[in-house]
Amino acid sequence: MKKFAIILFISSILASCMSNKDQFKITGNVKGIDTGMIFLQKYDLEKWVNVDSAKLEKGEFTFTGKTGLPEMWHLAMNESQVLVPVFIENAKIDVQIFPDSLEKSTIKGSSTQDIYQQYLAINEAINVKMDEAYKEWKKAKEANDSLGMERTDSISNALDKETKDQLQGFIKAHSKTVVSPYLVMHNSWQFELPELEEIVAALDTSLNASPYVQALKHRVDVLTSVSVGRIAPDFTMNDSTGKPVTLSSLKGKLLLVDFWASWCSPCRAENPNVVKAYKAYNKKGFEVLGCSFDSKRDKWIKAAKDDNLTWTHVSDLKGWGNAAGKLYGVNSIPANVLLDKDQKIIARNLRGEDLMKKLEEILGPATIEKKAVRRK
Repeated sequence: MKKFAIILFISSILASCMSNKDQFKITGNVKGIDTGMIFLQKYDLEKWVNVDSAKLEKGEFTFTGKTGLPEMWHLAMNESQVLVPVFIENAKIDVQIFPDSLEKSTIKGSSTQDIYQQYLAINEAINVKMDEAYKEWKKAKEANDSLGMERTDSISNALDKETKDQLQGFIKAHSKTVVSPYLVMHNSWQFELPELEEIVAALDTSLNASPYVQALKHRVDVLTSVSVGRIAPDFTMNDSTGKPVTLSSLKGKLLLVDFWASWCSPCRAENPNVVKAYKAYNKKGFEVLGCSFDSKRDKWIKAAKDDNLTWTHVSDLKGWGNAAGKLYGVNSIPANVLLDKDQKIIARNLRGEDLMKKLEEILGPATIEKKAVRRK
């Protein structure tokens, strides 16, 4: 009988150990808030989903559950708008939240979170410089200082490149952690198709089931479908009067599909270049189709009028959920694709003088507007 009891006791310990390895337990404390609700959330299919919720008891909370590969979830509180990102994995995780100073919050017990924190620490210096550049750009804009804006834009572009180089180095050193595909997905606007293909190939196959790797592979497929040499995927969207416009109906002209929005400062800064190209080459068969990422119809139409964008414009008024944007893999604007007369993609993301040079290459010298001569 004693032997049987000992066997049961040992079995229960082993079962407990096995169970702990296959589940997570998050215990935490919200400093300064004793009662209320706290939510465990994740971002899924473009919306926040509540995975679980718990009541605060003297500021303390507990979540338990199971997960496969580690995933980035968030701890949120409606009352104080707290949103703390945590890499959840099957482990004991301790979280201390400071609602008034989130940067002081601590997360212990998740080895994946530790790797993520390493990257954030490495990237902190660049983020500080980026914030400073944005403040300078904002001041220059308020002062209508175009040279100052150009200077800070140049600084921002250099910092973007530094961030990209830093991230690529981090990925090479951490190819076996989900942190790498997670970071790439959140910075995917910086990577062209060949770079993304190289990154996906370098990731350890043990990560294939991760939603971040699956999302990266999906993005590679989308970008492949709209790469140079492919026929542009067709779409239909309403213009500013509510009339449906189909992309394929515009065959026969050299067409720039221009993705932009009224709220996008870089887009508004680029618009004069597109206007210049349109005026120079429209009579030679060049056309533009503006596709707006706006969600407010009045702001969209006003911006098009203010910027003298006299070509056809379409939008489904879904913001970043724009259907054409998804079809073309657009996750940063301004963006564009240039289509030949058969709607084969011949160039992507032409900016400033690059657009003019490409048009000159295809259509020859620009049309010079004749100025009206005053008669005496």
